[in-house]
Amino acid sequence: MIFIYLAVSLICFFAVFKSADVLVSSSAAIASHFGIPPVFIGVVLVGIGTSAPEIFVTVIASFSGHPGIVLGNATGSIAANTGIAMAFIFWLIEGNRHKATGADAEVIQSARFFALNFTFLALGAFVMMFAFAGGISRLSALLLLGLIALYFFLTAKITKKYIIPKIRNGNLTVRFLRFAEALAALIISSKIIVWAVSAFAAELGISEFIIAVTVVAVGTSLPEIATSISATRQGELGIAVGELVGSQALNLYFLLGVSALVKPIQIDNSYFVFGWMALLLGELCFLIWMKKIPSRVKAALLFVTYCIYIFMNFRVMA
Repeated sequence: MIFIYLAVSLICFFAVFKSADVLVSSSAAIASHFGIPPVFIGVVLVGIGTSAPEIFVTVIASFSGHPGIVLGNATGSIAANTGIAMAFIFWLIEGNRHKATGADAEVIQSARFFALNFTFLALGAFVMMFAFAGGISRLSALLLLGLIALYFFLTAKITKKYIIPKIRNGNLTVRFLRFAEALAALIISSKIIVWAVSAFAAELGISEFIIAVTVVAVGTSLPEIATSISATRQGELGIAVGELVGSQALNLYFLLGVSALVKPIQIDNSYFVFGWMALLLGELCFLIWMKKIPSRVKAALLFVTYCIYIFMNFRVMA
C-alpha cells in the first residue's frame, strides 16, 4: 500500500502543477481581455478560487463545533502561504529572470499597495492579540466581513489607475471554462495528495498531530503554492503576488468572519497566540519586500521563520 500512496501522490503532484499552469494562463488572458492589471485578477478571481476549499472546510468545522480547526486552518494557511509560497517567489525571482514588468511592477512596488496589505495584516494581528482573545462573536464576525469588503474596494481603487491595453484573443467563455476546469483539477488533486501522504505517514506510524501540522497544513495551501510558483515561472508575478495577498485577506477576514457568523468561536487563548504568530510572519514578508536584500536571502528568512512557527506548534500543542 505504501508504494500505491507514493505513486498516487506523484501523479497528483504532476496534475497540480499542470492545472496551475492552465489556471495562470487563463487568468492572464482574462485580465488582458478586460484590460485589468493581472495583480487585481490574482487578488480577486484567483485568490477566491484557491481559497474556496479552506472556506468550505472551516464553515463545515464551525457547524460541527470544532473552533480549533477553524482558527488553525485560517492561520495555518496564512503561515504556509507566506513561509512557503512567498519564499518560492523570492527564490525564483533571483537574478531578475522572473521579475514583474509593466503594470504589474508598478502596482506591486507602489507604496499604496504595500501600505494596504501591510496595514490589513497588522490590523489582523492586533485584533487577534487583543480584541478577539478568547473568542469571536457574531458582531465581531460582521466587522471582519465589513473589513474584507473594504479591502477589495481599496484594492480596486489602487489598481484601477494601472489599466493595461485590451487584447481580445480567443473566446472569453472558453477562457472562463478553462479557468474553472483548471481550478477544479487543482483542488481535487491537492485533496488527493493530502489523503495519500497522510495515509502514507500513518502506515509508517507517524502521529496524527504531526501529520496535522505538517501534511494537512501545507496540503490545504497547495493550490496557492502551486499557482504562485507557476505564475512566477510564466512571468506573471502580478498574479502570483495578488493571489497570495488576496488569499491572506480572505483567510483572515472572510473565512473567520463567515465561520463566526455561522457559530461564534470560543476557544483557548493559546490558539490565538499561534494566530498572531502567523500574521507576524506575514508582516515579516512585507517588511523585507521593499528592502534591497538578495531575493534568496529573503526566501531563506521566510522559510526559516515558518519552520520556527511549526516548531513552536510542536512544543506547545504536542
